[in-house]
Amino acid sequence: MKKTNINYPYPVLNSSNEDYIECFFNIVGPDEITMNGDNIEIKISYNLKSNGLAELIQENKANVVLYCESVEAEYRKIKKFPSNSNQIDFTINKNEISKNIEIRGYVVSLGEIYPFRLDEHNYDLFGGVPFKIRKGDILAISNDFLVYPIKYYDPLANRPSIFSIRRGSKPNEEIYVDIFSYDKITVFLNDEIYNNYSALYQEAKVRTILSSMFAASVLIDVLSYIKNSPEDDIEDIKDKKWYQVINSRLDTLSIDLKLESSLTKVANMVLPHIYKEFVDSFKNAFESLMPEEDN
Repeated sequence: MKKTNINYPYPVLNSSNEDYIECFFNIVGPDEITMNGDNIEIKISYNLKSNGLAELIQENKANVVLYCESVEAEYRKIKKFPSNSNQIDFTINKNEISKNIEIRGYVVSLGEIYPFRLDEHNYDLFGGVPFKIRKGDILAISNDFLVYPIKYYDPLANRPSIFSIRRGSKPNEEIYVDIFSYDKITVFLNDEIYNNYSALYQEAKVRTILSSMFAASVLIDVLSYIKNSPEDDIEDIKDKKWYQVINSRLDTLSIDLKLESSLTKVANMVLPHIYKEFVDSFKNAFESLMPEEDN
């Protein structure tokens, strides 16, 4: 949704074109985001000068949304403004994103609109032609997007930054790992497991469970490979992003793998408190099934 140089077949309010006359749409945020524990607290408002679009929003025919993205973490979320307010407050867990978060505003249709013809449309460009809008079509794009760097960024705090889960091509192998071909440690699953994994991943409460489950066990194997491989083999992986990130983390923690007897302990330091996080996430996801404690 960040691309703004698309030629739409209908008028779109955007500073890069002249589809609207004397109109604008922008979003406004704080100079810096607020950290509260693991949560990033963000307050965004928007300014819209377009009577026609404002009326569509009031009539619940369109909605103002924010597209939030952290590219390296593969994080992409939509936040919807209340129809009766130009301000929204929301939180994002810092462990879900990497390095920075980019935010852009959009006005999107909530259903079919016909005829779509507003007084502020540029008559010289469109004449009196009525347009047909489909559900989900973009009607306006904010002038700018907001970029917030994340302070104290830990490149391993977000597991997707160095791990990737993919569908495998070896049906007889339930799981196999490739550390040589990609910048991420790539875990391949057979069709059955991958389909179940993808279905479970749609539920936000179990994502940490899934990522921790794969990351912890695979990381131990990777650490073992690094510890026991000759220098010539290490040279083959030094250009991989995953290796550079892990090696940097080990340096920061002053860990010499050759001297470590427990790679499980090292994994729990490289991915801070991953086992506690696994148990806590499991508890939160299945809290309703747990027996109540006696007072």
